[in-house]
Amino acid sequence: MKPYKLGVLLGLGTLSILVLLGCPPIDTSQTPDPTPTSDPILHIIIPEVNPKEVYTGQAVQKITFTQTTEDITVTQVKGHSLFLIKVNPSPIKAAANQTGHGYPLEGSASQAVGSFPRGPLPLETLKESGRFVLGDHTITRYDHPGAQAFTRNLPSLESQGPRPQETRYGGISAPVFAAASLGDTKFFWVEDKDSTWIQISAVLRATSAHSKVWVAKDHYSETRNAKDNKLTQDQAQAIADTFDQIYQYEPPLFGYEYGGDLPSTDPSYGGVDGDPAVHILVYDIEDDYSSSQTSGVFGFFWAKDWYDQATLDSYQSKLKTNRGELFYIDAFFADAYPEAIYSTLAHEFQHMIHFNTKSIQHGKSSETWYDEMLSLLAEDVIAPKIGIPVTNKYHPILSRIPTFLDRYNAAGLTEWLLGDQVLISYANVYAFGAYLVRNYGGANLIKAIMENNTTNIPSLNQALGASAQGSFTQALGRYGEAFIYSGDHTGGNRSFDTTVTTQINDIEYTFTGFDLWTIPDAWKGYDSIPDNHTGPLIWDGNYRFAMPGYSVIVQSLEEWQQVGAETVHIRFEKPSDPNIAVYLMIR
Repeated sequence: MKPYKLGVLLGLGTLSILVLLGCPPIDTSQTPDPTPTSDPILHIIIPEVNPKEVYTGQAVQKITFTQTTEDITVTQVKGHSLFLIKVNPSPIKAAANQTGHGYPLEGSASQAVGSFPRGPLPLETLKESGRFVLGDHTITRYDHPGAQAFTRNLPSLESQGPRPQETRYGGISAPVFAAASLGDTKFFWVEDKDSTWIQISAVLRATSAHSKVWVAKDHYSETRNAKDNKLTQDQAQAIADTFDQIYQYEPPLFGYEYGGDLPSTDPSYGGVDGDPAVHILVYDIEDDYSSSQTSGVFGFFWAKDWYDQATLDSYQSKLKTNRGELFYIDAFFADAYPEAIYSTLAHEFQHMIHFNTKSIQHGKSSETWYDEMLSLLAEDVIAPKIGIPVTNKYHPILSRIPTFLDRYNAAGLTEWLLGDQVLISYANVYAFGAYLVRNYGGANLIKAIMENNTTNIPSLNQALGASAQGSFTQALGRYGEAFIYSGDHTGGNRSFDTTVTTQINDIEYTFTGFDLWTIPDAWKGYDSIPDNHTGPLIWDGNYRFAMPGYSVIVQSLEEWQQVGAETVHIRFEKPSDPNIAVYLMIR
C-alpha cells in the first residue's frame, strides 16, 4: 500500500492557499534539517488497523535516550501497525528540527528526512484526501469572543453597589427582574451588527422554576414557521422547561450560579438581580439572520452583567450592563435547531457557574481553553439527560471530534485560535477534556476541578493530584495512547473508548466511551462525511514537524502499516529539544 499523497508542493502556491483559507501560514523562518534536494510532496499515511488480533507484547514503549540514537527491536508484530507518537509537554513551541525521528534500520525510509515547520494542511487539501472538512458535517457554533475576553481579564470584584430597583404599581419597590410577570416588557442592552450598543425591548413569554424567558418583540410569533427567526409561546416555554432539567443535573456536579442555592435571608439570595430564576433573552445575536444560516453564536453568558454600569464605565466605557444572571440566545437557531440550543444552555450554564465559583468566590480569572473545556464537558455529560444522546449530531462527540481528528496538531491545548480557526481550539480542548474524564475519574474529576481554589493548569494539577492520578503533564504524556487504542485494542492503555459512571448526590453521571477508529458508524446519513474517515490524521514519518506547546503528533510509515515481518528494528534519533517525549505504539 502506498501512502496517500496529497500533492501540495511547499511553495508560494501553498502559502497563498493557506492564507486564503484562514489557516496559519507556513513559518519559513525555521531552517529545515537537512534540506531535501527538491521540494518534497507533503502527504499523510492511511492507517491499516482492521485486524482484531490484539498485540500481546509491550504495546506502548517510551524511548529512553542514553545517547544521540537508540536502537530497539520489536517482535511478533506481523499484521500489526506501528505508530510514532511525539509529545511536547512544555508551553514552548518546538522547532521541526528539534523533535527527533524514528526509522526502520533495514527499511526504505530515508535517514536524511525533510523538515516542515508548523503548518496544518489547508482545508481544501484535506477534502481532496477524502478526510473530513472542518465544519462540513453539521452546523457550527462558538461563543461570543467579547464575553470570552472579558472573563480572561475581569474588572475588580469588589462590591458593585445596590441591586437595581424599579417602582411598580402600588408604590412597591422591587428588583427589576424579580418583579417581572408574564407579559411584562423590559429593555435590554445588546450589540448590533456593527458592535454598537443599542436597547431592544423584550416580553417575558415563559417561566419555570429556575428560568424566565424573554423574547425580543421582533422575534415573537403566534404561529410556528420554521426558520423564520421567530419563536412561539410554546417554543419559549420549551426553553424554560429544558433549563429546569439542566438545573436538576448541572449544579450538583459543577456548582451554582451567583445567588443560587442560598436561603432567602442571605443578602446574595437571587444574585445581583434578586431573582432566583436565571433569565434568558432571545433575540437575533449579531443581527445576522439568514434562513440558510449554518454557523454563528448560538448563545452566550457575559460576566459583565454582574457589574454595575459605573464599574464598567471605569473599566471599558463601551460595555453596557443588564445587571442580572442572564443568558443570551439566538432567535434563529432557537427556532430552527432547538436541540442545539438546549445543548448550548448546558454549555453556557457552566460559564455562569464558573464565573461564580472561580472568579467571585476565589478571585481567579480563567483562560479561555480551561473555561471552554469545562463547558464542553458539561454538554458531554448533561446533554444525554435532556434528550440529546451521544449519537445526536449536536452532542460534542459528533460536533467536535471530527475536527479534532484532522486538526489536532494545528494548535497547542492551551492556545486559543481566532476567526474561522476557533473551531479547531474547541475541538482540541473538548477532546483533551473527554480523555481526562474518561481516564481519570469521570464526574469526580469534574467536581474536584470545580471545587478547588485555582484555575487553568494548576487547577488540573490539584484535581488530578488529589485523586493520586498524577498531574497535567503526566496525563498529557499518556494522551497519545488514546489516539491509538480503542475497541478490542484498548487493553490497559488510556483510551477515549472507556465509559465511566459516577454517582453524586444520588444522581448518576455517565461519560460514554467512543471508538475513534469506528466512529463513522455513528455518522450514517451525513453525506459530507466519507466512509474512510477513521482515526486521527497520521502524518508521514519521513518528515519532522514543529510542535506547538502542549501538543501531540502521530506519525507512521508505509512499511509500518500491517507489518509483513515478525520482527522490526528501529533507530530513534534523540530530539534536541529536551522536552519532547517519544513513544512507539503498536496496535
